[in-house]
Amino acid sequence: MVPRRVRNFLAAGKNIGTTHITNGCYRLHPVEWNIGESAGIAAARALRTGVEPHSVLQDENELEDLQREVSGDGIELRWPAGTLW
Repeated sequence: MVPRRVRNFLAAGKNIGTTHITNGCYRLHPVEWNIGESAGIAAARALRTGVEPHSVLQDENELEDLQREVSGDGIELRWPAGTLW
């Protein structure tokens, strides 16, 4: 769900929107921590670059830059290959 009256809201931790099926994955502490760290990186990047968080999803290059920064800080963007989850 996208906030309708709030601009540049970054959800992290327990307030993210998930389905009842995926909630089992998101409620694990390391995943919650990654979401919070990623939101913090996105907020700091927005202040540093002047690119608002909502604009990142609309620009493929901005999204790739953010993902590269998040990965560079050691945060997983996807489940590691070959794991049985």
